Amino acid sequence: MPATSADTWKLESFLDSLIGELDRAQDTLSVKGVTRKLTYTVQDVAMDLFVFPRFEGGRLRFDVAKPGEEGASKISFSLGSITDRQIQETGNRPPSEDDIALDEVEDLDPEVKTSLQAVGVRSARDVERLSARQVDVGKLVADKSGGTAKVGYGDLAAVINKARRRQNAPRVQSLGLGRHQGRLTIAIDGENLAVEPAIGFPLAFINDRPVEVVDAGPAHMRLSIDPSALRPGDNAVRLALDPYAMVDFSVVGPEQLQ
Repeated sequence: MPATSADTWKLESFLDSLIGELDRAQDTLSVKGVTRKLTYTVQDVAMDLFVFPRFEGGRLRFDVAKPGEEGASKISFSLGSITDRQIQETGNRPPSEDDIALDEVEDLDPEVKTSLQAVGVRSARDVERLSARQVDVGKLVADKSGGTAKVGYGDLAAVINKARRRQNAPRVQSLGLGRHQGRLTIAIDGENLAVEPAIGFPLAFINDRPVEVVDAGPAHMRLSIDPSALRPGDNAVRLALDPYAMVDFSVVGPEQLQ
């Protein structure tokens, strides 16, 4: 008797898992090659699997034979040798500071993430390579997930950019009041403020009313405000730096500002 359906696996799933492990091992060796010379060779590896093949829903599936079970078929795999030079020539470059791993993208659907990783897409840089070569990522994900997961480049770009922005979150370090061309201004210093110019950004609001942004950069911003827009006490200020980052703080009322 073959094993129960709970132990059933597909050949494609097995190969995806095996190839994924080999890819991760190759990536590890590529990183090690940066810090030390690779002086060894990965030798041949052979593997025999004893299984009961069957068709289910038009797909070939396998039940693993348990010890003592008879009548199982044997599938043999053989992995060839690879040298240090081949690893350096074929392996991915080590991740850079501006790249982001798909594992770190929290808002990406797990099934989409698994489908992409199964074909070697593990970072934002890999997604950009697919886009540059006009690979149909939606079809690729649908094929790997059996049609249950869907995604497009626009969706991927949005969640990746959001995750990248989280890694470079804005921070306000100091505020200063002054005047520019006779108008009252708020000068804001910080880190990772207006780092990615985007159409319509950055935006600024005081008490939900828009105010003019007269200067903006990664380390500073300057807002031009009308004192009449301020009320006594605290005034809520919101900066929409880009589609993925907002900063909220408060300033005191006009009696302290004038």
